[in-house]
Parts: sequence; structure tokens; C-alpha cells
Amino acid sequence: QKPTSPHASTVCAHASPLSPTNENHNAMTDNLDELKKQWQSLSTRVDNLAETNRRLSERLAKSNVTSMQESLASRIRRWAGIGLVMPLLAPMLYSTIGLPWPICVAYALFGLMMAGLSFRFARFINSERLIDLPVSDAIMRASEIKSRQEHIRLLGMVCGTLLIASFFYALPDKDNTWVMAGFVAGLVTGLAIGIPRAVANHRIARKLVDSLKENS
Repeated sequence: QKPTSPHASTVCAHASPLSPTNENHNAMTDNLDELKKQWQSLSTRVDNLAETNRRLSERLAKSNVTSMQESLASRIRRWAGIGLVMPLLAPMLYSTIGLPWPICVAYALFGLMMAGLSFRFARFINSERLIDLPVSDAIMRASEIKSRQEHIRLLGMVCGTLLIASFFYALPDKDNTWVMAGFVAGLVTGLAIGIPRAVANHRIARKLVDSLKENS
């Protein structure tokens, strides 16, 4: 039997599928495939997390819009209650201070007017949930809420200023130092309470519009 030549042994060694080179190549291919699978899995988890965060942000934004809408309507209704008290005070202005009855009637009617406008405005705010409307319609309605609030506030300021001016003009000629002091104290108290509330309501209405625009 002839011995196998060295050249033939070398060829066989290189052709063998179990050579170290082939084993390293297969191992690298398996590692790359595993890395690709892990990367794809990580990318899928990141996408799912981003979608979950987006949905959570939308849910929180909608909840915030609903909360602001309900809060504004509630604040307007409470403010309207003050207007209902004014007709009850009108007779006191006539009997105690001696103001002419037309001014006392105007005082009562002013309170009823502002209360009616406020209650109607509160119903308008809550008549439709903004989050149930298309985004463009919701923004338009929130802008209308803000505009109506400004108009009601302006009307109240003008009529209230005229009414207070008529009070001072129609005060009896007798010594009215204490009456004037009472008027001034009441006016200052009313402004101290009313202005912050008006500013807060205006801020809520503005945030309502801005929040809808940000999520459009």
C-alpha cells in the first residue's frame, strides 16, 4: 500500500467542512443573526413604548382640557350667584341710604342681568365636550368661549362703573361721610375679590385654547 502524499493530505484538510476557518465563519454568522434579531426586538419595543407614550400624552391632554372646561363653567356659575344677591340688597339701598328708587331698581336689574348672562354662558361652556369635537371645531369653540367671556366682562365693567357713578351722584345732601366710607370699602372689597377671579377665568380660557392648539 502506497503512503498518501503530503499534497493530497493538505487538499483534504482544506476541503474538510470541519476546518477551523469554516467553524469561525459559521460562528460569526450566527452571532450576526442573533444581533440582528436582538436589534429588531429592541427597535420594536422602542416603537411600542413611543406609541404608548403618545397615547398617554393624548389621554392626559384630553383629561386636562375636560378639567379646564368643567372648572371654568363651575367658576362662572359660582360668580353668577353673587348677581342673584343684588336684588335682595336693593330695598336696603332705598330704605337705609335713601337712594332714589330708579337707581335701586337699576341695581337689582344689573345683578339679574349679570347672573342671567353668567348662567347662560356656563351652559354654553358645558353644552359640548371639546374633546368630542374635531380638533378644528374644538379650537373654534374654545376661542368663542374666550371671546364671549371677554364681552361679558367688558359689559359688566361698563354697566358697573355707570351704576357706581350714579350712586355717588344721587347720594342725599345730608352728611354722608359714613355712607361714602361704606361705599368705598365695599368697592375695594369687591375689586379685591373680583379682579383675581376675572384674571383666573381669563387664564383658564386662554389655556383651553392653547392646549387644543398644541395637540392639534
